[in-house]
This record gives sequence, C-alpha cells and structure tokens, in this order.
Amino acid sequence: MDTTQEIPWKRIIVEATAIVASILLAFAIDAWWESSKAAEDEIESLGLIQRDLRETQVQLDSYLEFVEIAIQSAFSAYRDLSGDGPYDREKIRETLFRIDRVTVRIPKAAYTDILSTGNLRVISDRGLRDSVVRFYEATERNELILKKNNDAYLDGLLVDAYFGDGLLLPHTSSDSGTEGMDRTYRAVNAALGEDFVHRDDPLWQLPPDSREWSRLRSAVLWASTSHITGREIAEDMKAEAGILAEQIDAWLIAAD
Repeated sequence: MDTTQEIPWKRIIVEATAIVASILLAFAIDAWWESSKAAEDEIESLGLIQRDLRETQVQLDSYLEFVEIAIQSAFSAYRDLSGDGPYDREKIRETLFRIDRVTVRIPKAAYTDILSTGNLRVISDRGLRDSVVRFYEATERNELILKKNNDAYLDGLLVDAYFGDGLLLPHTSSDSGTEGMDRTYRAVNAALGEDFVHRDDPLWQLPPDSREWSRLRSAVLWASTSHITGREIAEDMKAEAGILAEQIDAWLIAAD
C-alpha cells in the first residue's frame, strides 16, 4: 500500500504567515507602546521643568525686591556715615540691618531628576535639550558667584565691621526686609524690652575720621556693589528662565 501523503504546503504557508504576522504585530504594538510612553515621559518632564522655571521667576522677583531694599539702604547708610556727625544712631542701625544677605536657590528638581537617572535624552528635540542644559549650567555658576559675594562682602567684611566694634544689635530693628528676620528681632525685643540699651558700643565714641569708621564705610560700599552684582545676575537669570519657559511652552503646544 502506498503510504505516501501529499504535504499540505498551502496550509503550512498560511499558518507560518499567520505566525510571522502575529509576531510582527506584537513587535509593532510593543514599539508603539514604548514610543507612546517615551512621548508621555517627554511631555511630563518638560512640563515639570517649565513649572520649575515659572517658580524660578517668582523667586527671583522676591530676591530682586529684597536686594533693591539692600542697595538703597547701603547708599543711604553710606551717605549718613560720610558726614562729620553727630550721627543718628537708630536711623543708621536700622538702615544697616537692611543691608542683609539672602541665599538664592533656583528650583531645579525636574532637571536634577532626569539628569541623575540618565534620562536627559528623553527630551528628543536636541536644540531644546541643549537650551535646558545651558540654562542650568549657567544657573549653577551664577549661584556660586552670589554665594562667594555673600561670603566675602556680607558675611565677612560687613559683619566684621558691624559687630567687631559693637555697632549693631539684633534688637535695634524690627523691619529688616525679610519676614523671617523681623520675627527674630521682635522676639529679641520682647525678651529684652524695647527700652533696652546695649552699653558696649565703642564705635560711637570714635571720631568720624577714625580707622574704624573708615572701615565701616568701605564695607557698606562694598556691600552695595555685591548686591548690585546680584541684581544684575538675577535679572539675567529671570529673563533666561522666561525665554526657556516660552520655548518649552511652544514645544508642548506643538506636541499636543
């Protein structure tokens, strides 16, 4: 008996084609899913960076308000200290307290996250990605400049001139320009009493042309230049943050 059977090539080809098609479809669905997820991640990451940029502008506005008070206070104090006396002690003390420092910390949580996780290339637009990187690299440099100026001129030169000769006391002012410090001064006032007089203030006993008064005047002038530098840096950062936020906004609108 002839047991030879004809091989059903047609059915095999159809089944093989169906298997290959199902595999290709699975790959296509997987690729689509990955692409869709990457697009969602990109939109989310850029949205978060844009949020940080808007918050950056708000914080820099507050910093600029503060630093403008400090600059004008420095000029006012320098003019008052440049006379021959007698000096209005309380006015000078309160003015000097407004020549304070403030630390600038630019919001960068979203950028730090994508950088630390190695997902920077989630931003597919190379030009936009480069703009984001350049902005935050410049921000780090600017924060360092502001910190060094604070350390050298405000925490160093000015504070030494203030307290080394017993000129300033924390209870003499309750309007320093920042709510946090004002609360501190009010607490000291409440503890010591508004009429408390600190006796150790030898600077007031020295002549206006003494070395100590000259050192104080120089420190105040240097403090004003430090704050002016801070103002210029902050204005530039605010403008750059606004430009980058608008670029991201345009990209998000186009991707919608």
